[in-house]
Amino acid sequence: MPPPSHHQAIWTPPSDTTSVAFRGFATGASRFLCISLIAHLLLSRIHPVYRNLTPQFKTFIQISSGTLGGCIFAEKYVTEYNDSIRKRRRALERSARAWSEEREIRERVEREVEEEAAARRKGDGGGEEEGQGARGKAP
Repeated sequence: MPPPSHHQAIWTPPSDTTSVAFRGFATGASRFLCISLIAHLLLSRIHPVYRNLTPQFKTFIQISSGTLGGCIFAEKYVTEYNDSIRKRRRALERSARAWSEEREIRERVEREVEEEAAARRKGDGGGEEEGQGARGKAP
């Protein structure tokens, strides 16, 4: 069942999924077809039941094994690709969170430094005014 329409933007597959699935299918089909071809050569020589099968059925067995391998490997490649995309997105989110926390800390420290500098300027300026006032009273 497809996701609800308001979740479509969240659940859209990555754009490279099709190429990854095709690469997985090609890899799996070629692997399983090689194994199936070797099995065909061996069974043709040693097994009488296999030798008596029709060429159409032997072809069906070969194509079925290739399709099975392709489906298995396509699923495996797509799952690995989606996992890597998820890991990459999580890492980017963690990085963004860390940078925002660092930015907040820097802003807070800069504000504290500015407040301390303003307090020092106010304190230095206030001390001079008090000194002038004290000088005015003393003579």
